[in-house]
Amino acid sequence: MLATTVGRAFGIASFSMCLLSVSAVTAQAQQRLFDDFHYENVNQLSSNGWQVRTWQGGPGLSNGQWSADNVRFVTDAQGETSMRLSAGTNISGTNIQNNQALRGQSVQAEVARSEQEYKNGTWAARMYFNDAPSAGPDGDTVIQTFFGLTDYIELTEPYSEIDFEYLPNGGWWSGSDEPAMWSGTYRIVDWSDPANHGVTKTVGSLQGWHTLVMNVTDGHISFYIDGEFQTEFSGDVAPDYPMYLMFQIWFSNDCFDAACQRRGYLNREDSREYWEDVDWVYFEKDAQLSTDDVEQTVSCFRQNGTSFVDTESSESNGCPVPDSDDDDNGSEPPTTGDVCNWWGTRYPICTHVESGWGWQNNTDCVGRLTCETLPDPYGVEDGQDNPDTFELRIEAEAYQSMSGVQLEATTDTGGGQNVGWVDTGDWMAYPTIDIPQAGTYELTLRVASTNGGTLVLDRDAGASVLATVEVPATGGWQSWQTVTTTVELEQGPVTLGVYAAQGGWNLNWIELIR
Repeated sequence: MLATTVGRAFGIASFSMCLLSVSAVTAQAQQRLFDDFHYENVNQLSSNGWQVRTWQGGPGLSNGQWSADNVRFVTDAQGETSMRLSAGTNISGTNIQNNQALRGQSVQAEVARSEQEYKNGTWAARMYFNDAPSAGPDGDTVIQTFFGLTDYIELTEPYSEIDFEYLPNGGWWSGSDEPAMWSGTYRIVDWSDPANHGVTKTVGSLQGWHTLVMNVTDGHISFYIDGEFQTEFSGDVAPDYPMYLMFQIWFSNDCFDAACQRRGYLNREDSREYWEDVDWVYFEKDAQLSTDDVEQTVSCFRQNGTSFVDTESSESNGCPVPDSDDDDNGSEPPTTGDVCNWWGTRYPICTHVESGWGWQNNTDCVGRLTCETLPDPYGVEDGQDNPDTFELRIEAEAYQSMSGVQLEATTDTGGGQNVGWVDTGDWMAYPTIDIPQAGTYELTLRVASTNGGTLVLDRDAGASVLATVEVPATGGWQSWQTVTTTVELEQGPVTLGVYAAQGGWNLNWIELIR
């Protein structure tokens, strides 16, 4: 799989506000959960503590349907039973207004534990993902998921969410229809504040069976697929409250690209259907288990004829808990602070991919193997040897939120898009970045304008102004010049914003150098 640069860290979460109608309960000592999903019909799930959703609403369309008929059990040639969740729709995107379908319907599936008691420990599941529909035309933004979340009250704590979400047709503001896994964590679901969440998008097909593992401790979460490290997050974005353990498959009507020229549903009324399978699920409280440990324990359960375990004691059920080893889950991220000098601009080395570009901890990163292809004096540098060096370029179109502006293709060096149609009062807010040291930074902006204007760089939604920059008249909307000044920045996370004190200019990128 190849991780590629994305413009922003968007809500990979199941957008699960008002998702559950079950009542939260005080977390108890949930030692161990295992389910092999050896059921004959969906009605049997409730006897083992599962709830199948049947009420309408989000995530997705506000009048989207969820049905127990979309959950069934299938048996393979070897006699193994899996739980199949399916989602079908005949809605055309042209028939959606105010997030409601005016004609047609979408029917989706959700299965969740009925108690909110899962947090620290190992979350694991073996799932089958599909890149194409089982019926009908392909192309909807369909989301196949294994995740945890708490009951949601808008913009308030306590809230935690952790997600594996596979989008086989791309979407979610990325502008790409390539399949990708979005791995992430949320604290407060406030999309205007990227400090509340962290997400990594890893591009590449996951068609077929895969073992998914999330290791959660206080202040930290890491993600693995088939024993391969994907990403990790620490600090304020890490989960801090017990969650439900859940599976979903659903359709998103969110913007497909940053300019929102396309949305998630196909513009046709043909019926189409997707499905995902869950072979088993396993949770071990307060244990940081490797993928090998997980698969060996599941194998032990099966050999012992154990199809379901839900115990609050330390009983082993004939299969002892493996010794936890935080450093033994397949391929681990590099522990160095290496950076990639990419033709003079320095980026972190990705910890979840070796080749290509990535998006990690809300900033661009470069795969080590890709960086090593650069000639001297560029390539991989020891970050510890250059503690005072910092260089970051933010593409103007990579905003997290905005008001008033539009995107267009640019003729500037490197191609891509620029922000344009900027009027006085328009603004863009960008994902949070981490400033390594307090001090003076060189600020460079790539601008174009026919008559000039004024640009303000601020932080934290206008809490303070970092710089006011006069944009010169460059001779045309695609006649690009660089404007350089300095800004004083404090160490730590900062959310940058651009405000048009006087409009009439285009912006291609922003660069900070120390």
